[in-house]
Amino acid sequence: MNEGNSRGDIPAGGDTAEYVREDRSISLLQANFQMIFVAVPAVLVFVVPYALLWDVASLFRFSGSAIGMLVLAILAGIVVHEGIHGLTWKLATGKSFGVIRFGFDWKTVTPYAHCTEPMRADAYRLGAGMPLLLMGVLPSIAGIATGSAAVMAFGLFFTFAAGGDMLILWLLRDVPGTALVEDHPNRAGSYVLREREDREDRKDREERN
Repeated sequence: MNEGNSRGDIPAGGDTAEYVREDRSISLLQANFQMIFVAVPAVLVFVVPYALLWDVASLFRFSGSAIGMLVLAILAGIVVHEGIHGLTWKLATGKSFGVIRFGFDWKTVTPYAHCTEPMRADAYRLGAGMPLLLMGVLPSIAGIATGSAAVMAFGLFFTFAAGGDMLILWLLRDVPGTALVEDHPNRAGSYVLREREDREDRKDREERN
């Protein structure tokens, strides 16, 4: 691996053909299902302290106008969520917005942000997790601290919505931060790019063991 390459680009004089892609992805349909097992426990982490401090029933008791405002905030937040992915990847890698694509998969009703160039795993993780922090964790903590049901509901929604991102982070749990990863073009997750020589040496060691 090119550990000295802080931006996570393909090393000078090299290209992706010199690497073996190790698939760390699942289908978008699988991700939408499996994220429940990650997102629900994450949501409960915030619901429990809110319930102990405030009236948990307030999370389900909104006026018509409040519901309308919350729905509008969530719809705008869905766009912002993907924008945070892309902006964080740009800032963490120095890449241009030209290599970051945004779109919507109608088959799985899933919006997405996709970087078309490899980057370091630590930058990839940062971009994957930032929407959870900014739109899920922090608003949920603010809701707990202030007792605001609207802020809490917003934070809980985007904590749950980040379940797919948490699942992607889990798929990369054992990948070093200096490793190069490439966002998968049409699945949830990424490829880990391993130099062919390193991959062959690792395979030989595994066979000897």
